[in-house]
Amino acid sequence: MTLKTLALTLGLTLTALPAAAVDFGPLRTDPELSAGLRWIAAADTIRNTCPEIEERTWASLNFARKLLNRAFDLGYGFGEAKAYVDDETEQARVRAEAMAYLRQVGAVEGDAASFCAVGRTEIDRKSQIGVLLRVR
Repeated sequence: MTLKTLALTLGLTLTALPAAAVDFGPLRTDPELSAGLRWIAAADTIRNTCPEIEERTWASLNFARKLLNRAFDLGYGFGEAKAYVDDETEQARVRAEAMAYLRQVGAVEGDAASFCAVGRTEIDRKSQIGVLLRVR
């Protein structure tokens, strides 16, 4: 589940600023935000690829709120955070980083079983990816 989807799920009103008006550099380079979005993307990829694994919705909502609060701590407003997660270039970058991690730990594109194995390992390890997921 992306930060955008999580925000919508929470029923928050989103007002986006024009992308050109926002400097995403600090959001992109913040270690907590960068890793958090990468873990959300990895968990999302696992749950969308492996039919045996699903999202832990409340855990995902709480984690997204934590990331949103981090953006606030960096001085960004809600609209700016939304513009960041809606930015197609940023989405592609985060998804590519998540996929690189998943490949590194054994996921093979086109092989759902490998994503299931990675997902189960992450769940067993109670990693940040794992706490966002559960076995059906």
